Amino acid sequence: MAETTYRGRGETLRDVAERYLFELANRCMIQVKMDERSIYNKFESCRLHDLMREHCLSKAKEEEFLKVVDMQTGEQDESSMCRLAVHLDVLEDDYIRKYQNLRSLLLLGKFRQKSDFKGINLERFKLLKILILEGCRFKNKKLPEGIEKLILLKHLSIKDSEVDELPKSVCKLLCLRSLDLRVDCDLALPNSIHKIRRLRHLFLLEFRRSIIGGGKLKFEGLNELETLIGFSSKLDETTHLLKLSKLQVFHGDVTENESLSTIVDHILDHQDQFREIQLHINDDCNMGWEEGPDLARKMLMCRSLSSLVTWRCVIVLPVYEFELYRNLISLVLWHSNMEKDPMGILEKLPMLRNLELWDGAYVGREMVCRAAGFPQLKNLCLSHLDNLEEWRVEEGAMSNLVHLSIIECKKLKMIPDGLKFITTLESLLINNMSKEFIDRARVVDYKEREDYHKIKHIRLVYLHEIRANE
Repeated sequence: MAETTYRGRGETLRDVAERYLFELANRCMIQVKMDERSIYNKFESCRLHDLMREHCLSKAKEEEFLKVVDMQTGEQDESSMCRLAVHLDVLEDDYIRKYQNLRSLLLLGKFRQKSDFKGINLERFKLLKILILEGCRFKNKKLPEGIEKLILLKHLSIKDSEVDELPKSVCKLLCLRSLDLRVDCDLALPNSIHKIRRLRHLFLLEFRRSIIGGGKLKFEGLNELETLIGFSSKLDETTHLLKLSKLQVFHGDVTENESLSTIVDHILDHQDQFREIQLHINDDCNMGWEEGPDLARKMLMCRSLSSLVTWRCVIVLPVYEFELYRNLISLVLWHSNMEKDPMGILEKLPMLRNLELWDGAYVGREMVCRAAGFPQLKNLCLSHLDNLEEWRVEEGAMSNLVHLSIIECKKLKMIPDGLKFITTLESLLINNMSKEFIDRARVVDYKEREDYHKIKHIRLVYLHEIRANE
């Protein structure tokens, strides 16, 4: 889709691509995995059955759409190849220099390992529109030479590669529509990305990046931007977000109350514009202060908010109402120090599929999951809740739970009885718990201990005692 400009009436290219995937999946031509933690990214991945893959490759060769090249055996075809994907441990310039008519070039690390690409010059590929350099190692952690000459380039990705600086010349590629800079090391950026006026999708690291010459990264002028992933209020200009009138997908890390308030107010004023919001709120934000509950309430009124992570941030969860938590799918709380059992509020969330309480997120002694609560919950993690002694799960609670983790809740006395009623549960991880707690869930000398009957229906059970030095 990145090579074309086609779009339906009122649709983005992403919408068109998604519609095509739906149609292919409905015809059983591809196998798709749905993304259950997103309200916008409907697909997490897709793949072809072996027989379908062979048929597609045969048809593609017949239509001269693409060809498969085995570079290690030297079987190369220099004819009219326009699209080339390379999976090699080491790649030198001689391998690809003959394919000068390429429109799409993918250089990929082999089997999720970094691959070395030596002495590659991209200047000769003047027709290139798609360039994907993922999982790669380059000499001195610098991008290959000649990339600034690819004036037709629409999509550039260096995801998971070892690149420590983005050349300023990349910002002169004015046809770029998509830029993925989620590299595998610290990255220095020129403060001129805002000059790529046609940019629609920008993917950044939330951390481990800096601006050459200092200051905050600018976005003003990116009037076509639809996706911004990896925003950081510490590193980026918050006020520039207010001018991105086409922004639909926003994932950001926020560290100050002022920035959070500005972002939330803007989203509330443009509810119909946004399709998915994911927020990571850090310790400098305090929603336990006098105006904090109002800010938390406004944030949870954002219809497009699908994921919320708080880190060392005191938050008072408002009572569930219809206009709150509308599309919240994932909630992860760290060090929130909630004294009141949050389950009474969270169990009513209609879309919640992932819930994680970490490191003192809840400091009370009792926790109750009531019947019919958490109707959509698939994953639950309780970790380092040091004061938790009793956890009760009523029959009918968490009726769709698939994965459960209990990690280092040292005072928890036993596994809740109600787990035996959750027939959908596929995996249970109990880690760093006391020997007494673990023994209750085991079969010892061919005898089932007290809690074994509660979990014997679960297909995968992992039991790990707390280490001696802890």
